[in-house]
Amino acid sequence: MKKTLTFLFFICCLLSFSQKQTLFLDVNYEAALAQSKKENKPIALMFYAKWCSHCNKMKNEVFIDPEVITFYSSNYICVAIDAESAVGGTMKNKFQNKFLVKSYPTFGFIDSNENLLTCMAGEFKKEVFIQEGQKALLPENQFNVIKEQFNADNSNSEKCLRYIIAYRKAGFDATEITQKYLKTKQESELFTELNWKIIANGINNLSAKEVPFIASKREEFAKVVGMPRVEKKLIYMVSDNLKSLVEIGDTIQYNKKRTIAASLQIRKVDSLLFHYDLAIDEFSSNWKNYKKNSEALATKFAWKDSNTLVSICNNYLAHIDDKKSLDFAITYAKQALSLSESLEKYILIANLYAKEKDYSNALVYLNNGKNSAANYGWKTEELDKLLLEYKKH
Repeated sequence: MKKTLTFLFFICCLLSFSQKQTLFLDVNYEAALAQSKKENKPIALMFYAKWCSHCNKMKNEVFIDPEVITFYSSNYICVAIDAESAVGGTMKNKFQNKFLVKSYPTFGFIDSNENLLTCMAGEFKKEVFIQEGQKALLPENQFNVIKEQFNADNSNSEKCLRYIIAYRKAGFDATEITQKYLKTKQESELFTELNWKIIANGINNLSAKEVPFIASKREEFAKVVGMPRVEKKLIYMVSDNLKSLVEIGDTIQYNKKRTIAASLQIRKVDSLLFHYDLAIDEFSSNWKNYKKNSEALATKFAWKDSNTLVSICNNYLAHIDDKKSLDFAITYAKQALSLSESLEKYILIANLYAKEKDYSNALVYLNNGKNSAANYGWKTEELDKLLLEYKKH
């Protein structure tokens, strides 16, 4: 019996060891590069972050797979790089002219002379991860070959599309490549499925001169690919260009590109602009503009959006004082409450009334909230404190 238990323990240890990650370990890059030159094997770099769930899932599920281990250990020198460490920052800078690390994980495949073979970002299943590694070993799929083929004949649509895709996978904007190709074509030649793919993948800068052209010729493109695809492209471009500017509060660049976006006259774009305008006004504490935008367009673009209405009302509560505006906010808050009931919304309405010094209505909504809380089992500590406070007035 004792021998049997010992044997089972030994087997468990072996199984446990076999499940440990053996690919994409954090090793010294210069040593890996020397090994790459010695063995004439390319390097597969993985830029990761410790908190990244996609990175950890690949480490725990993909990199321990026997087929993945066999393929990558036979064909590549695999190196993991903590992108948010000091070393990671240095490595990102080192390769920034070859590929960009914008998200995690990002995989950069390079040869022993540090030429880019291919790049890709995201979480991959075992089969796709092996396929991408296999493709990167073939010269016809490698970045510099694709680039040279396009430069040798920049009027070739298939070569152009391949280069655009490779360039974008490396994290770069392919607008200039696309423009170089488009100069070789007459306008009448552009309305094909393949040329739409080139434009849709290659033109991603909202300031590009081609954007007004796409917008003005949407009917012609729609005959080829359908209006939903044309408008989806324009909407994505607006989001991709403006969202990052809003997040950093770059009002100058935002307002420049916003003018272009507004000229597209697409309802979904207008809705995006409404939300972005509010966000950038909030970022810059421009409450006068915030009030103007919300009161003009909240009914049109947020009337069925409880979260946005609550966000607007909370900003009114914190930053806006005139009664007319507070009356608007109360209307928005009541609409939000009608969409979905919550104690937070009862309290919000009560606080807005209290800011107007209308304690009678404030108490009505606190009591209504108290009744609903009893039905739903909500905790009412905050509400009870407000009831005591507002009853004093």
